[in-house]
Amino acid sequence: MTESTRSILHIVAHQDDDLYFMNPDLVRSLQDGDRIATVIVTAGEGDGVNVDTGEPQRAAVAPDFARYSTERGCGLRSAYARMTTGDRNHPWRREPVDLVPGFAAERFTLVGHDEVCLYFLQLHMGAPTERGVRTRLHDLWEGALRTQATLPVHGCTVGEVQHVSREQVIDGLTALLGHVRPTAVRTMDPDPEHDGGRAEFVCSDHVDHTTTTQFALAALARHREAGHNPVVEHYRAYANRFWGYNLDSAAITEKAEYLATYGGLDAPTVCPHGTCRTCGDRQLGTDPYRSTHMMSAAYRYSPTTNWLRLGPGGRLNAFGVLAGRLAFWTETGPASGEWKGPFALGDGWIAPTLAVAGLPGGPAELIGLRRQNVVGGGATVDVVHTVQDPGGNGFSGWQTLQNPDWAHGDGRRQREAGVPSTAVDATGRLYVFIRNFDQGISCRRREPDGTWLPWEDLGGSFVQDAGTALATARGTVELYVPGKNSVWRWHQTEPGGPFLLDDTLQTGRPATGGITAVDSGDGRTCLYFREAGTQQVMAYRQHADGRWPGSGAGLGGHGGTGAVAALWAPERGAREAFLAHRGRRGRLVTSLPDRDKNVAGTRWQESGEMFAQAPAMAYDATGAVVVAVIGTDGKLHVRRQLSPSVGSPLGPWRP
Repeated sequence: MTESTRSILHIVAHQDDDLYFMNPDLVRSLQDGDRIATVIVTAGEGDGVNVDTGEPQRAAVAPDFARYSTERGCGLRSAYARMTTGDRNHPWRREPVDLVPGFAAERFTLVGHDEVCLYFLQLHMGAPTERGVRTRLHDLWEGALRTQATLPVHGCTVGEVQHVSREQVIDGLTALLGHVRPTAVRTMDPDPEHDGGRAEFVCSDHVDHTTTTQFALAALARHREAGHNPVVEHYRAYANRFWGYNLDSAAITEKAEYLATYGGLDAPTVCPHGTCRTCGDRQLGTDPYRSTHMMSAAYRYSPTTNWLRLGPGGRLNAFGVLAGRLAFWTETGPASGEWKGPFALGDGWIAPTLAVAGLPGGPAELIGLRRQNVVGGGATVDVVHTVQDPGGNGFSGWQTLQNPDWAHGDGRRQREAGVPSTAVDATGRLYVFIRNFDQGISCRRREPDGTWLPWEDLGGSFVQDAGTALATARGTVELYVPGKNSVWRWHQTEPGGPFLLDDTLQTGRPATGGITAVDSGDGRTCLYFREAGTQQVMAYRQHADGRWPGSGAGLGGHGGTGAVAALWAPERGAREAFLAHRGRRGRLVTSLPDRDKNVAGTRWQESGEMFAQAPAMAYDATGAVVVAVIGTDGKLHVRRQLSPSVGSPLGPWRP
């Protein structure tokens, strides 16, 4: 493996969470030679029965919690060994590690690959008590318990039961962050959506996933206080089943192979690690495909592609989030190719995805989601707004816009606030859109005189958390949001007017992960998104009379996940736009128009290294196209056209 400056830390609840929900990003990082550390917070002991959950005689098997935890850990190590070396039986070195006084973890390091480590904290999922009840990890987070017990596995180098406090868990994770010094942290969904198909409130996710993420965010906040600002990515878990799958068949097959190794389907008769009788998690059964959770690898905060823009003074500005703070990069001068930043700004904890808008060449208007812990272990999530100063250098503080469910008595409702979309019309009127608890769309607008109007419900149902807003040349604003089976569209017939739902747009099923809308001239909008299942990039371009085509154009695209960045090229069609997205290896894949405008079609090319979220594209002050990504090394990386003309190639990467 090559030496890498990228250091990735995964913080998960159970032994299979990263395999189900973070792959193929995990295996790509291993294959790229990144430094990888994964922390498994709970013992994952479940019901203690390591037998296929579909086995009819399963109820007759006596639980053995320590054994099941042991065998799940063995399965995970086998999967990591196979992902890294190709050999599931590759040996590991195990040792105790004191995290903080009174709390030790067990560390496994892959022999010959010191850059690959697993940390097992072994907190009981449900610790037994004298009264026969099982206390859960979330009780510890919420303060209902003073301590939670650990469950040592067979052969554990930390053999004694530890009784660990909430503060020790946070301090222990903070210590691991300080030791690993990750450039990127991958963890789970802190506020998973409810099951929209139920009349009562039913959370779609496992409570341990959410609780572990709460602990991770608390530790990350302390790590940030020490001056560290990693990229933070949150992955959906069980909610993947609700939306169009965003992995292609090759990625799913690969993912299933590593899950099969974790489940022990390729295990030898005798455990090569000498730790268990039955290698792997046999609750999965013999078919890794039977769980639809594995069919996607989706971010909780779907990334946007408009975070690079031409701002005041003709300088390009880039916006992101590092360790919960607004991160801002700016060119030193118009089309200079030199950048300053990142400047980390603001207080509170901002979710990883920002919505960015503004009048052409003017200050940026940013919308984010701010998450704040409250006394008793709960949290609030509000929509916040800030505006760039006229010179393009700094920002005002975050102003709260609350959210559509802010006043509801059940705090779970407002914590489901979706990723915001925003647009500014020609008069300076600002629109903010988010998915609400009812899985429709709410809008709040700021009038040209600065007055904010109340939230209004635009309707809709079962929309994804991944919309995009567009200010048209006519002075109107449009909103596009992927749904279960098609894309939803809201539009205005006049500037500042009400939003109307357009039921004439009927696309194929969009994959979870985002959509991009661009003005393609002559009052026509062009949409780009991925087709569920195949992951090819699809284009839908509006007809001149405002109607929509009955089917889209398939543009290929090297697989991958997430939103597709697009810039319209003059006198070209939907297939000849400037396009960029995150390919199946997590790297940038671009398609540029040919010099000859009569040469049609896309020509996808991969370049660079693995990055987070989604790419962005913008024209610089000379008219040259610039593509930007935020790497898993936490740095901004850009490529710029060699000359400002259609057909000019992109120059080299510059960090």
